[in-house]
This record gives sequence, structure tokens and C-alpha cells, in this order.
Amino acid sequence: MGSRLFRLFLVVLTVGLVGVGAVSGLAEAVAAGDGGARVLDTDPNLAGWWQFDEVSGIAAADSSGYGRDGVLKGGLSFDKGSVAGRAGGALLLDGKDDLVEITGYKGVGGSAARTIAAWIKTKSSSGEIVSWGTDDFGQMWTMTFIRRYMGVTPNGGYFYMKDAISDEQWHHVAAVVAEAEWPNLHDDVTLYKDGVIAEIHDIGLLDLWPIVTGSDLDVRIGMGLRGAIDDIRIYDRALTKEEVLALTSEKYISN
Repeated sequence: MGSRLFRLFLVVLTVGLVGVGAVSGLAEAVAAGDGGARVLDTDPNLAGWWQFDEVSGIAAADSSGYGRDGVLKGGLSFDKGSVAGRAGGALLLDGKDDLVEITGYKGVGGSAARTIAAWIKTKSSSGEIVSWGTDDFGQMWTMTFIRRYMGVTPNGGYFYMKDAISDEQWHHVAAVVAEAEWPNLHDDVTLYKDGVIAEIHDIGLLDLWPIVTGSDLDVRIGMGLRGAIDDIRIYDRALTKEEVLALTSEKYISN
């Protein structure tokens, strides 16, 4: 059989022989392998995936399979905002009114594990990548620039990386919340820059406060961001460091 089908067969066989817990490493290898099965693209925990490959209109298709299409707001359209991306097309935002709203999708709520991953290109150091939740203390989940650096905040407390990314080059950024009963920024959140765990610059006084994300606001992408965004992904599980790295590989993004 073909190499792709053979690798998928191995995954199924391994589940039967050793159980689900042992499959993670094999899945990572498949994702990173030559012409791999792209398991991160078909992962049932991929809750939303916006590639921004459109060239006209104001609808941003969701490639996750869950039908969570976005709507471009603030006068933004692909007709004037479509640019060359890190993988296919990308969306250029003006840092003012432009944003993408995922109407009806509230993101990953409560204290559940999650991953946000995105490609961005900007010379600015302000604006959001993705946000959702309830606009109250501790109940938002926002991946954004904080004091000129990329990080996350639950609207009270903050956690951001040391290295700047505002150099008008493409950078891959990711934020992972681990599975935990009461996750907090200090113990359970990992930031990545270009596929590698980022050194943390600073954390807030409330970094041990539990992450409990609300469900009032729809997911929004790019609010206040001046620059290009591409391949925005939300997983309702914590990706491993190997999986985050796989998302940055040339073989992976070129398909």
C-alpha cells in the first residue's frame, strides 16, 4: 500500500495494541514525516482553522471541518486585504477597525486545555492575534502584544515572551494551556516562537490565578493588529512541543 496509508495503518494498529496513550509520539512522527499524513490538519481537536487563502469577499473559510467560518469586519475584505502569506495567502489588517469575527463560536471555555497557533508578520508591537471569553476579570483568553512582546492574558495577569517579533518578518507563535484541574499562567502555559519554547520576559502578579474563560464573546481575530496574519489555528487540547514544531516545518506548510 502507499506510504501514507501505511502510516495511518500503523496508527490504528498501535491504538489496538498499546492504547491511546502511546499513540501521541507516533502521530507526531507521522505529521513531521516526508509527505506525512498531516494528522494535525485532520485532528478532531482542531476546533478552528482559518488559512485566509481567499482572494475576494468578506468570508473567511474554516478548514477544521466544523463550519466556523469568519466574517471580515471594519471595511476589511479579501479584495483589498489579501497578500502573500507564509502558506498560500494571508490577510493584511490596518490596526484600526479591521478584524475577523467567528460568529457563534465562543472558543475554548472554562479551564480546558487549548492551543492557539498563528503566523504573523508585523513591524508593530500592539494588537491581538486571537481573543474570546467574557469581558470581566480573569474570564478572557487573549493572545496579544503585551508591553511590545507577544503573550497571553486572561484579563488580569499577563505572561509574555522575551524576544521581540516586530521585525516585519514571518514568525510562528503559539500558546499552549496544559491539561490541569486549575491551570494558571505560571505553571501550565507555554509560549512558542518559531516552533521553539520561548524564554519568558515577565509574568503578572496574578500569574497563579486559575484560568477560567467565559463564553459571552465570539472569537475575534486581529483586533488592533497592524500587519499580516496567516494560518490561525485553535485546538481544544494541548499540543506537544513536537507538534508545535511540526506546524512550522517547510514540508508541513507547503502542502
